[in-house]
Amino acid sequence: MDNVNLYKEITLEIIKCLKEDKLEVLEDLFEKRQNILEKEIDNKDFKESMIGHGIIALDKNIKELLHQNMIKTKLEIQKHRLYSLTNNTYINNSQKKINIFNTKV
Repeated sequence: MDNVNLYKEITLEIIKCLKEDKLEVLEDLFEKRQNILEKEIDNKDFKESMIGHGIIALDKNIKELLHQNMIKTKLEIQKHRLYSLTNNTYINNSQKKINIFNTKV
């Protein structure tokens, strides 16, 4: 029962960190949660009490927040690629203009 409450506290802390974009703390929190699950892997009472404490809904919330965070990160990467492409195109066009003035008429 004590592990269920600890698991729930860690889960709520993960949700809080995801909402506040404190991603550097998540690895330790997920590791703590995984250790609890490994200790209680064959305990049916643990599984039933987790369901009773609403852990499944919290885990779904974590999954949604992680998915939103992944989408946000993918959009940032695409935006960065677009900026890089734009900068490279601008540089290449600037060099071509310089070459035009160097040609003989």
